Amino acid sequence: MAQREADSLRTILNRIKGAGTSTERIASVYALAGSIMSTDSLPPYLRFADSLAAASKIQFDKDLSTYARAYYHIRRNETDSALLLVEPLVRYYQKRPAQQEFYLGLLFFRSKVLDRASRYTQALQQLYEVDQKAASMNDTLIQIQAKTGIGWVQMELEQYGEALKWLQQALHFSGNHQFYKNYGALYSNLASAYNAVGRHDSAQYYIEVAIKDARESNNELFLATALSMQAKIFTDAGKPALAEAPLNEVVDIRRLLNDPFYTVYDMSNLASYYARNGQSRKGIDVCKEGIVLAKKSGLSSQLLMIYRALAENYKAAGEIAAYSQTLESVITLKDSFNNINSAKLLADMQANTNALKNANTITEQKLKLTVQNYWLLATIVFSLMAAVIVWLLFRDYRRKEKLKMEAALAEEKRIAAQSVIDAEEQERRRISADLHDNIGAYATAICADVENIALDGPEKTGIHLDSLQKHSKEIINSLRDTIWVLNRNEVTVKGISERMKDYVFKLRPSYGKIHFHIESDIRNDRKLNSAAALNIFRVVQEALHNALKHSRAKNIYLRITSDTALEVEVRDDGQGMGEADISGGNGLRNMQARAEESGMKLTVTHPIESGVSVLLTADAG
Repeated sequence: MAQREADSLRTILNRIKGAGTSTERIASVYALAGSIMSTDSLPPYLRFADSLAAASKIQFDKDLSTYARAYYHIRRNETDSALLLVEPLVRYYQKRPAQQEFYLGLLFFRSKVLDRASRYTQALQQLYEVDQKAASMNDTLIQIQAKTGIGWVQMELEQYGEALKWLQQALHFSGNHQFYKNYGALYSNLASAYNAVGRHDSAQYYIEVAIKDARESNNELFLATALSMQAKIFTDAGKPALAEAPLNEVVDIRRLLNDPFYTVYDMSNLASYYARNGQSRKGIDVCKEGIVLAKKSGLSSQLLMIYRALAENYKAAGEIAAYSQTLESVITLKDSFNNINSAKLLADMQANTNALKNANTITEQKLKLTVQNYWLLATIVFSLMAAVIVWLLFRDYRRKEKLKMEAALAEEKRIAAQSVIDAEEQERRRISADLHDNIGAYATAICADVENIALDGPEKTGIHLDSLQKHSKEIINSLRDTIWVLNRNEVTVKGISERMKDYVFKLRPSYGKIHFHIESDIRNDRKLNSAAALNIFRVVQEALHNALKHSRAKNIYLRITSDTALEVEVRDDGQGMGEADISGGNGLRNMQARAEESGMKLTVTHPIESGVSVLLTADAG
């Protein structure tokens, strides 16, 4: 294990010599000050850190170098020098919110210095402050270490019940085992406190945990402390033979660490071991050597411990006078400690701590209230902003909807206009087709009559003139029918019926052998647009002409009914339609087209040699 510590030391030295920022190299010197290197070897490195800090423009570099030197002084037990260096740093970083983690470390270091100086009351007060500060920063590790430190100081004041309370708090503060790795001081302190109250089994359990953890973590300092405590536990439990091995290992480690504070502590344990194993003369010699070292190093707390071990050895040796004199020295030292760390001072300190805790609680409550107020204000502001945003979005939505509506109306107007244009164009084409089919045919016939007059001579002029007159009348009648419809936006069923009757009456004189029968039953005088009315009229005309020309019928029936449905039927009792007519000529196709255009259904019933029925039907309007 010593080899591992040496390897760690070489690593730190390499970092100091290697490349890196000034902060990194000074931090390595600080780590060196807390390592196993002898304090006699540290000054050159401290001067090197000082030179780096002097050349650096970073304030933290200068402060870190000062911190390293303070650590050097505490290792030499020069507590006044350490406090002189650390106090300005504490005051400076107390006002630096961004560097509170470093400030917390300074407070913790200051508590250790006060403890080394046997200023236990101030050390406790400082540790309480560290605990509170760490809690406000949610620093779990420092809280565990602070509670452990409080327990240690309480042990030094021989208040073991209070010490166990704090140590148990530290032990169970977190369920994360990583916080307790490489922290044998907690387990050693628990073992020492349980040993002091006579619970040797508990003491033995915790000291074994401390030794195991120290060996796994390669921490020589914790290992030496734990081994020394194990030796004391063996001795106090009446098993002095088991104490020799750990004590010998402790001596080797302490020589390597070169720390007089722990050296005197271990010497007192070794002296107690000698007193209980019939080697009181060795114990007396070890105690005298320890007293010289403690006085030289200013270790007042350790001086009390070594005097107790000396009194124990004088008693074992039967030197009653020396024993009594040593007890007087112990009493004097205890009185001195009691004056410095009286119960009243401790009570005042505890009261101050409670007041600080209460003040922190009030501050936290005020902070929570302030945060709640800020949250409430933020919620109100957010709600107002959200309302404004929603209103703006709604206004924008309304604007877009208005634009969409305007665009839709414009499109509707365009479609309507286009529909009018398309309807006009369709009507124009329909009228053109109607004129072409009817008037055009008669105009062609007139041209033929004129040509026949010129070709046939006077003897046939009368015949051709009659034909010419007939065709001219047909043109006039067709124009009248077209104009009759076009002059009206809407035509009633009665209007169509009357027009059809007039048309049949005009046909009767020309077909004296055919009887015309007209039936009209109009209960729902519905209105039709002009195009539909004209199409119905033309279908009826076409059906009548077909019956007159081809059927050889004696009777032709025209029926118009309008109730729940509109029906217009032309029927004859003639010879029916031939196969050619059934397959559909131009006349039938034209009637079908006109019916579809008007949204009506055309049904042609043509049993062979039984007459023909042409039926137009439409739903009631």
